[in-house]
Amino acid sequence: MPTQSTVKRLAAIDVGTNSIRLIVVEASPDGSYRLIDDEKEVTRLGQGMVRTGQLAIEAVETSVEVLARMKEIADGYNVELLRVIGTCAVREASNGQAFLDMVHDRAGLDIQIITPEEEGRLAFLSVKSAYDLRSLDSMVVDLGGGSTEIVVAVNGEIHDIYKLPLGAVRLTEQFQDEPNESTRSKLMRRCVRDQLKAHIGKDHISPQMLFGTGGTFTTLANMSFFRNNISTIDQSHPYTIRGYEMKRAEVQYMHDWLSDMPLRARMRIAGLNPDRAEIIVAGAIIIERLMKYVRVDTLRVHDRGIRDGLLLTMIGEVFPRSVDQAGPPDRMQFVRHLAVACKDERKHSEQVTALAMQIYDQLIDQLKAAEEPWAQPAVRELFRAGALLHDIGYSINYTRHHKHSYHLIVHSEMPGFTHRELEIIANVARYHRRSEPKLRHPGFEKLSSEDRAIVQRLAAILRIADGLDRAHSQFVEQVTVELRDGTAWFFVHAAADPVVDIWGAARKSQMFHKVFELDPRFEWARKPGEPTTSPESQS
Repeated sequence: MPTQSTVKRLAAIDVGTNSIRLIVVEASPDGSYRLIDDEKEVTRLGQGMVRTGQLAIEAVETSVEVLARMKEIADGYNVELLRVIGTCAVREASNGQAFLDMVHDRAGLDIQIITPEEEGRLAFLSVKSAYDLRSLDSMVVDLGGGSTEIVVAVNGEIHDIYKLPLGAVRLTEQFQDEPNESTRSKLMRRCVRDQLKAHIGKDHISPQMLFGTGGTFTTLANMSFFRNNISTIDQSHPYTIRGYEMKRAEVQYMHDWLSDMPLRARMRIAGLNPDRAEIIVAGAIIIERLMKYVRVDTLRVHDRGIRDGLLLTMIGEVFPRSVDQAGPPDRMQFVRHLAVACKDERKHSEQVTALAMQIYDQLIDQLKAAEEPWAQPAVRELFRAGALLHDIGYSINYTRHHKHSYHLIVHSEMPGFTHRELEIIANVARYHRRSEPKLRHPGFEKLSSEDRAIVQRLAAILRIADGLDRAHSQFVEQVTVELRDGTAWFFVHAAADPVVDIWGAARKSQMFHKVFELDPRFEWARKPGEPTTSPESQS
């Protein structure tokens, strides 16, 4: 058990569209923490933004006062690290910077505005720390007052992050002038459906389980708990809604039940905080429509979320673990961990990687390209990573596995790799088959012109290496490359004629021809060390 001298006090403040919340914890070196204070104030900072695009003056004044008070509370606990994050309302408001300046001047706090993607990642980190996601296709949804972040994960690794301009406060205000409740609900449903189509589309993964974080989810779980426990609840025995499960049919029923009663009656419902009574209907619609759209029937509520993810990140900073102080981390170790997490076919990926690196090194030597960007040692490691991970998308399905590989890699946040490096690795893996790189492909278009050229060369080599293990038999023992008179001869060493593997490589060599301006030819060279067949025999 950690001693008092080993624990550190940390605090996190989340400035949201609907509320501001402070959490103070005692963190331990093992990554765990003990909650010692939790303060929440509903300030409705984003109220009215649908019409004005600005933070309301009254809400700003209230929020600044709340933040100053929360800082005093954190200071009273002598926290070693305090971090403040702002989300949708501050991010989108035209007077957001003025609010940040006011908070700095009057409360002595600097608010870090995080992106929707970072919101999703923090919520996902919280869920992943609480549940074993390795055997699930899951969806983590963080529903706030102004936006919704959706993280799709496969075998515990992020595949996609969707950002939707949907929130309980935003949707409520958007249709607040419609007096007829039935019509208002229909308009809200249609709005949510249109946003889901626009931002997620039809080609999405249907998860086995949806995990929900945020006040709307916990409120629905609280109401469900009270409704399903008709006998008087003994308040001396506190209950928890972490992990509480609901079916889509119940979410839909609760929406219908809530929308049929006036606001005053809603405010008296057990489990529903009066501060949330006005926006709970819109929140329930978003959840129910989302569950229907992605075809998931079970919702599991997580009573933590962005703040928990932020605290876990902070704990990792103050208690670094598994770090080799003598040098940089072994990045390839994390690459292999990702491959294992995605149930990669290890023998095939290792074989393709070995052949790809043989071709790559020989091309650099014979083309005298050591000074070129694609031939640098740092790029070699990225190529090796892309080759090892090229097939991890199989964990989702075969048909589009090259695209799934891209998403799994680019969202992986493997330690030691920059975002640019992850994009290069992901693009190399994505183009190991099917379509060649095109500027209309978003993942390729966002690269610099130099990085596009790097990806094209690496992917062209990877295609040939992948073809040389077409039968997934690891039959090819070695490949020798010789460049002569505009032709690249690939002498394929194997104990017997690797006819299928040579066919596979030749079939995928068109990109190599375009990129390197060399005519690729393939020939069986029997065992390594035996003399190769004369190139003229292929003329």
